[in-house]
Amino acid sequence: MQARKPCPNLLTLSAAATANQQHIPTCRTFSVWVTIKIADMPLKVYYSSVSSSLEMKKNQQLIFSVLDSKSILYESVDISQNVDDKNKMRKIAGNPTALPPQICNGDIYCGDFTAFENAIEMEQLEQFLKQ
Repeated sequence: MQARKPCPNLLTLSAAATANQQHIPTCRTFSVWVTIKIADMPLKVYYSSVSSSLEMKKNQQLIFSVLDSKSILYESVDISQNVDDKNKMRKIAGNPTALPPQICNGDIYCGDFTAFENAIEMEQLEQFLKQ
């Protein structure tokens, strides 16, 4: 049997994992897989995995930590892997020299790290993320 490539907008769970968190023995020759389309994740965090700036790395990590702790779904886009992603980030930000991290909801620009940090302090994260 050939393994399928996962789709970023699909969540695939085994039947054993979905049955009320109980372990159900499965047979090696027969498996049941359930594919569920999860809500589109329009929230994107543009970041760079390659940076000499410790401040940038800390800022990126803080954004990921906050979003994860609040169970907010997002897609992380590494601009160091694709020039087109970097250009798209800068176009959405409206700044040809914008640096990561940058956050957008679909094609709507939310802001950079400073704006994110201010939204957290003012307890207006949902408004900032345009959710």
